[in-house]
Amino acid sequence: MSTENKPSRPKIKLPADRTARRIYWLNRMERELEDGTKVVLTPTPEVLAVAIAKCSRSDTPFDQNVYEATEESAASFHEKWVVGFGHGSVAEHAVPSVALEGVSQVIIKILEDSRLCSFTEVSSRYQIFSAQRCEVPTNIANSPLAASYREHMTALFGLYAEALERLDPYMRERFPNDTELKDTVYKSVIKARSCDVARYLLPAAAKAMFGMTANARNWGVAITKLLSSPLSEAQAVGNELIEVLHGGPEMEVELAIKRKPIHTLLKYVGRNDYQVSLANDMGELAASITRQASGLSATAQATPRTPVIMLKDDSEAENRIAAALLAKYSRQPVAFYMEYLRKHAPAGTASEVIAKAMAKRGSHDTPPRELEHADFMHEIVLDYGAWRDIQRHRICTPLNQPLGVDLGYEMPFEIADIGLENEFRSLMQKTVEFHGRMCQSGFEDEAEYVVPMAFRRRLTVSWNLREMFHFIELRSGPKGHPSYRRIAQETWRTLDETHPDLARHIRVDLSGNTLSTLGAKPKGI
Repeated sequence: MSTENKPSRPKIKLPADRTARRIYWLNRMERELEDGTKVVLTPTPEVLAVAIAKCSRSDTPFDQNVYEATEESAASFHEKWVVGFGHGSVAEHAVPSVALEGVSQVIIKILEDSRLCSFTEVSSRYQIFSAQRCEVPTNIANSPLAASYREHMTALFGLYAEALERLDPYMRERFPNDTELKDTVYKSVIKARSCDVARYLLPAAAKAMFGMTANARNWGVAITKLLSSPLSEAQAVGNELIEVLHGGPEMEVELAIKRKPIHTLLKYVGRNDYQVSLANDMGELAASITRQASGLSATAQATPRTPVIMLKDDSEAENRIAAALLAKYSRQPVAFYMEYLRKHAPAGTASEVIAKAMAKRGSHDTPPRELEHADFMHEIVLDYGAWRDIQRHRICTPLNQPLGVDLGYEMPFEIADIGLENEFRSLMQKTVEFHGRMCQSGFEDEAEYVVPMAFRRRLTVSWNLREMFHFIELRSGPKGHPSYRRIAQETWRTLDETHPDLARHIRVDLSGNTLSTLGAKPKGI
C-alpha cells in the first residue's frame, strides 16, 4: 500500500493556545489523543533522548515527539546522529539507574571517580559488613596465595566482629542515654558510634551495595574505565554493565533495542588501549625518575602529623572574586574592576566587597558562584576510611594514588580502650607483610584488596573556593566522622593562614565535639 493511503495516526490533543507556557514531566505522561483515546507515555531512555534532541530543529511538542517515537526509530536516530556524527550531548538525556550488589570497595571507588554521576553506597557507619561478602580476585583465587588471602580476610573480619562486640558496652558507658532517647534510637546511635571505630578493620575487598545514576555518555566513560583496568573484577563488572544497559554481543539487536535502556548509545564502548598504555607508560616513567632522584625529597608534603598542606595558593583570590561579583551586576568587564582593585582602590576594598556579598547568606544558602574564580591545590594524607567519604566530592579535580601500606595506619584510641590494641597492631603488621608478598608475586594491582581502612593514602586535590566552602562546612560538622572532620578543619586552617578575610566567611566547626550521628546533616551545595 502506498504511503498516501495509510491511515494517519492520531496526534496528541494540544492546548488551543500553542503560545501558552507548558511545563511537564517527560518520564510519565497521561495524554488524550485527538480521537479521544487516552494514552500513558513512559518513554525509554533512548526514546526520551530523541524526543528532547528534536527540539533543536523542530517545534513539535516534546510529548508528541515521545508519542511518535518507537524504540526502533530512536535507535536509528542515535545510530545516525550520536554514533555516526558524534553529537554526544544527545546521549546525556538518556539516564538509566543501575543497582550493583556484591561489588568490592575497589570497584565502587572506580565508579565514584565520575564527576557527572550520582551514587549512593552502603554506609560503614550504619551497616555491619559480613565476612561472607568479600571479593577474591580471580587470579588470586587461582594462585598459590589463595589460602593466605582468605586467612587474612578471615582475620580482618574476625577482629572487626570482636571490636563491634566490645564497643557496644564501651559506647553505652561512655555515652549514656542522658537525653532519654527511645531505646531504638539510642541503640542506633550506639551502633553508629561503634561502627565508626570498627570500620578501620574493613578491607578494600569488603563487598557492598551501590546504586548509580548517570547519562549514557557518562556510563560509557565509566564502563570504558572498568574494561581498561587490569583488575579482573573491574573487567567483569564492566562486561556485566554492558549486558544490563546494552545487551552485549550475544543479544539480537532487535531484542536489545526493545529491552535494554541504551543499546545504541553504548555501541562502541569497550577497552581503551590509550588508557591502558597511559597507565603503563606513566607508571614505568615515574618509577624510572624515582630511581634517578633517589636522594631527593619533596620540600613540602603532607604527613600524618601535618595531614593537609596547600600546594598552590591564589594570591589574588580576593581581587578575582570581588571583581567577578562587581562585574556580574554591572556593564563593566572584569578587567575594569581588577585594575581598580589592584591599583586605585583603598586597601581592603576587595574584602569589603566580598563581606557585603556574604552578609545576608542564610544557613541554607549556597555561596555565590563567583567564588569559583579563586583556585587552590591541597595535598592530603588521610586514612582510607576518611578518603572514601571525601572522594565522593565531585566539583574538584582529585589525584588519587593507588592504595598501599607505605604511609602507615591510623588506630582510633577506642581500640586501645577496649583492649584490642595489640591484636590491631599485629594485624596491621601482617597486612604490611602480606601486601608485600602479593606485590613480589606479581599481584601489585590486586594487593590493595587486602588493605583495611586504617591505612593512609595520599590525595591531591585542586578545587575552587566555592567547593572548599561546601567541603569544609559539610565535613567539619559535629555529626561527621572524626577522621574526615580533622581533614576539613585543617583545610580551613591552611586558607586562614593566607586568606583570613575569605576563611572567616566559611562556617567551619573547629570543636572536637561529636554529636549523635542521627538527624539532619549540614546542607550542602
